[in-house]
Amino acid sequence: MRASLDTLRGAGIQARYTRFSALDRYFRTETSPILSLNVSCGLIDLAKLFPGLRYPGIEGIDAALACGEETHIYFTCIEGALAEGVPAAEEQPFEVLQLLYDPFKDSFYDPRGIYPLLRRGIVQPRGTPGPQSVYSPAADAAVLVSRYGYRLAGEAPFSARQARAFFPPESQRTLLSCILSGRDARGGLRLLESSGFIDALWPELAGLRGVAHSKEYHPEGGVWDHTLETFQYRKNTDIRLALALLLHDAGKPYAEASGRRRFDRHAEIGCHIAEKFLGRLGFQDDLVKDACFLVRNHMLPGLIKSLPTYRTESIMASPLFPLLLEVYRCDLSSTFRGPDGYYEACKIYRAFLKHRKNPYRDPDGKKIRNRINT
Repeated sequence: MRASLDTLRGAGIQARYTRFSALDRYFRTETSPILSLNVSCGLIDLAKLFPGLRYPGIEGIDAALACGEETHIYFTCIEGALAEGVPAAEEQPFEVLQLLYDPFKDSFYDPRGIYPLLRRGIVQPRGTPGPQSVYSPAADAAVLVSRYGYRLAGEAPFSARQARAFFPPESQRTLLSCILSGRDARGGLRLLESSGFIDALWPELAGLRGVAHSKEYHPEGGVWDHTLETFQYRKNTDIRLALALLLHDAGKPYAEASGRRRFDRHAEIGCHIAEKFLGRLGFQDDLVKDACFLVRNHMLPGLIKSLPTYRTESIMASPLFPLLLEVYRCDLSSTFRGPDGYYEACKIYRAFLKHRKNPYRDPDGKKIRNRINT
């Protein structure tokens, strides 16, 4: 993103961080996967500077530029010098979203006098958005809760019809990425659920609410409550980990009981659901593939102690296996079983890596006779 900003500056184009990008800078949080910019030029000038520019068809956004695997700049073109006010400020559903930041001068602009509100910790919608508003208060509130620790006063209005009209798949992907990369993803997701957003747009997640768990092992509640609880135990905001936690039990509503297994083959079913869900939202193929690997195999770390190595070798040899252990740790920590299974899986994995490096041992640690004799 820095190179793109340098390009704008070299061309004499003003830029302002807006909305969550300005708040990320103000609160010094981990940078969102989306950088929202107002720029003082027309779309033609912007296209000349960035050959890879694309036009996502999102209301209020003129162009987008990919800067990494899941990182994008969203441009809003405002021809002429940028004033210190916020264009279309009345459309912002929360006052804190009117803050601006100039990356070239390293300074903030507060045209509406909202500084006292920024640290108050509570946000309240400014009113019900009009029928043509490009913003959803419920969606914005979920990001404010997950990324900056705000609490919502009252309810955030939500219209399923409006969301379907103004929330194309790319906007949904952006929203989900911003929430999952926040420190309180659980709070943001729960707010989306209570508003009706998930029911309206993400039926793959809505289906988790109606599935009960055994209270003996899951005192935290049903499948949806368990899914949200796993986010409390993650140590980083890696998007692959976050997506795997969100979708690791997505197959349970569709799984059938078999013997003592109440949710037989739910990991495999969940993998197919995750692939369709993430594909529909437009996540990149490599990211979808990694997330599906984690969903499909999220039960395996708890089984490797009882499986022969030839059954688990290809999975443990994957560079994603350490992340799979993290999925397992978060999954296990949100139940009543304790972390012993995780530590045992780590011990087995370390032994596997050690034996794998030894040319005189097989993956089980047994001596390879023909190599010793030679």
